Amino acid sequence: MKRYFERLGIRGWGLGTWTPSLQSLVSSLFLMIIPILYIATLAQLLILGDPTEYTFIANILGIAHPPGYAFITLLGKLFQTLIPFGDIPWRMHLLSAASATLATLFVYGTVKTVISLQSPISNLQSPIIALFAALTVGTAVNFWQHAIHANPHIITATFLAANLYFLTKWALGEEGVKGRKGEGETGCPFTPSPLHLFAFSAGLGVTHHPLTVFGFPAYVWFILSVWRRQESVETGDRDWRLAIGDWRNNLQSPISNLIRLLRRNAHTLLKMAGFALLGLSVWLYYPLRSPHVPFGPTSMNTLNGFLDHVLARGLSESLPYFSLAEQGDRLIVFGSILRLQYSLPVILLAIWGIIWPFIPFTPSPLHPFAPSLRRLVTLYALTFASFYAFVISLRAQDIMAYILGPVLIVGLLAGIGLYGVLQMFNRKDAKGAKQGISSRFCGLILLVFFALGPVLQIVRNAPLVSLRDYDEGVVYVDAVFDQFSGSGAGAALLNDWEHMTPLWYAQFVEKRWPDPADVRPEFVSAAKPWVEFVFDYLPGGPVYLSNYRRDVVDAGFRLRPSGPFYQVVDPGDASIPPALTPVSAGDVVEVVGFGWEETAVTAGDYVPLTLALRTPTGTTDFYVPVLRLGGMTFPFTTDSHLTTPNWQPGEVIVERFDFALPHDLADGRYPVTLNLKNLSADEDVPLNLNLGQLTVTGLDDPIATDNLLANFRQRVGLVSATARGNGLGRRRSAPWSDPIAARPGDTIHLTLKWQALDYAEESYTILIHLIDPANRPIVALDYTPLGGAMPTHLWFPKWLPGQRMLDPYRLQIPPDLSPGTYLIEVGLYEMVGRRRLHIAAADGSLVGDRYILGSVVVAP
Repeated sequence: MKRYFERLGIRGWGLGTWTPSLQSLVSSLFLMIIPILYIATLAQLLILGDPTEYTFIANILGIAHPPGYAFITLLGKLFQTLIPFGDIPWRMHLLSAASATLATLFVYGTVKTVISLQSPISNLQSPIIALFAALTVGTAVNFWQHAIHANPHIITATFLAANLYFLTKWALGEEGVKGRKGEGETGCPFTPSPLHLFAFSAGLGVTHHPLTVFGFPAYVWFILSVWRRQESVETGDRDWRLAIGDWRNNLQSPISNLIRLLRRNAHTLLKMAGFALLGLSVWLYYPLRSPHVPFGPTSMNTLNGFLDHVLARGLSESLPYFSLAEQGDRLIVFGSILRLQYSLPVILLAIWGIIWPFIPFTPSPLHPFAPSLRRLVTLYALTFASFYAFVISLRAQDIMAYILGPVLIVGLLAGIGLYGVLQMFNRKDAKGAKQGISSRFCGLILLVFFALGPVLQIVRNAPLVSLRDYDEGVVYVDAVFDQFSGSGAGAALLNDWEHMTPLWYAQFVEKRWPDPADVRPEFVSAAKPWVEFVFDYLPGGPVYLSNYRRDVVDAGFRLRPSGPFYQVVDPGDASIPPALTPVSAGDVVEVVGFGWEETAVTAGDYVPLTLALRTPTGTTDFYVPVLRLGGMTFPFTTDSHLTTPNWQPGEVIVERFDFALPHDLADGRYPVTLNLKNLSADEDVPLNLNLGQLTVTGLDDPIATDNLLANFRQRVGLVSATARGNGLGRRRSAPWSDPIAARPGDTIHLTLKWQALDYAEESYTILIHLIDPANRPIVALDYTPLGGAMPTHLWFPKWLPGQRMLDPYRLQIPPDLSPGTYLIEVGLYEMVGRRRLHIAAADGSLVGDRYILGSVVVAP
């Protein structure tokens, strides 16, 4: 066996010497894990929202929403045209997988370059450490999610990885690590150096997304610092120090030195500018295509129109940001996001990767090029900081997409940190004698970190992250044609952006569109409220909505569920939808119909139930349905439903009363009965109306929920909640019985810990309210989770079962608040429909839709 390994180029039983060809083969085989994972979990069909827009825009060579995404449009068209198999959506999703794979290759190349050109290390350990970094980045959950559906953000991260790789290759060549200065600038005059490739990549990245420019300050500093080091080596001039007390020279010296550097490298700068302009030339697509574009702005052949779209004027200028005082909370948010990507040992490795190059060691040949390593690590850290400072301060939807680059850099630094750990164990003294440990022990260290890094991430994420079976986009398009084709209704179907994009795909790519005599799909833009669109279209025929809209109900209309749509109905409609099963039960409030979408379900499912009710003579009391399933009771709240005092006598109110099943519900057939409750009189109204049976399939390994403070819709669990702040004394943990003492103007810092219990059907909003004894909100903090950073659902479910995250809030007591006792309540509601998520008790029964953390006593 030993002789066999030696023939392969492996000497010894530790991490010995491998032949370059075998090293390359093994590295390639392991790197193939990444695209294999991506293809195995890749989305196959249309995804609601932006991913579908990018798909049909590329297909018809249109112009997407700001900033336009010229690069992904042209590259997407290339993928859709040249790949001879798979549906068009799959080919576009494949572009993301290819881009993510390329990003991990750049990470691999960057780390391997840094290691192989630094202090001596076994030529087996070098690619293994680089593999660790690449696989760690590629299997991080956020990176993986963006690698398996069409989106531009994974390409933005790829440009960042490419820029760092080219700068790393160039810098180490310039500083003579390979023994030849200016590598790539000799020989064939048309061979670009890594610096020229960097300039091209940087220019190309700007045409893709403006976010790429946030790395430029770090890039500029790095290039200038390398040029300065090169100059000091060649001229022997190392005095860039500032004279203490001599402010005039301190100001003039750096400026004159900078001018000298730029003049000295003017030829290189011109070449860089040429390559950058070559990358920026992709922008020519806009003015050339815009006048006759099939979809998008037609004014981009003018300078003003071009800048409006590329710079997202109006949108970018109105972006909200978190204040400086909130940056501590934003750091908690980033830490929470980072912990979802990497294990704690990997994060500690990344921190070590920043620190250890700057630790002074005993003089030895261990770090012959330590200044280069320090400069490179500083480049990576500064690039991370510049992206982080912008992205984490945004108060916008899905920071997770924009933070791909910083998270990638963390994985890259983890690879350098692992290298640093091994170097600590492989130190040599001044005479070159080894002070470290055996290569076998180094191999054990590598195996341990692989297990805690990419292996753990694959095991944890692979069963949950897949989009292979995602079909919401196709299902919605099919529902439009199935429900309206041949109806002759002349209806208008009003769609939000998410639901309109798959219909546009059907129109532009598949060349199919509903007959206007049946239905006219219309896009409701943010420029005008939904209610105004309803008023515009209702005189021309029936109007349907793509989803429930509370503002339409508040305007006086009724919304009746009709398949996946909601029909707008005028008050007083006494008809019963024919799709419902007619029944008759009750007197003051009657149940006249019900309907199930499905009766064969799985434990943990969110079960849709439609009820038709009416009050023959009207009532001033508040009635709600009470559902009983097996031993569980679901008393629905009045929130998100039209309350009975607002019903007109005789009109039929048709609404959804959905409920979620416990995850630990056993197999079986469960009878479902319906009753009512008069909330005003606190009286049960027995109907014992039989609604049939649900056939439930139990889960083999249900998620535990007995450790939660509150279980919202079996989807999101509140694990814990703590309060701290000025004047609060000790930290309080919910539910606290001892009231918090506060004064007007105080700030209460709340930190909530959430756990994903199952995939969310849509994006939820967190509510944190300070309420008075009459339940009136005094302070309302309503946010997408983690301050907008991490929605539960954006295009597809984002929270994966089992994930936990910290969510900080700053609740400020109003300066003019009257003294008294107040409560802090926590809840969730659907971002679009605004329906609250009910809380489930331990047995699965509903117990309201809010959780009280505790009380606050405000003193004068």
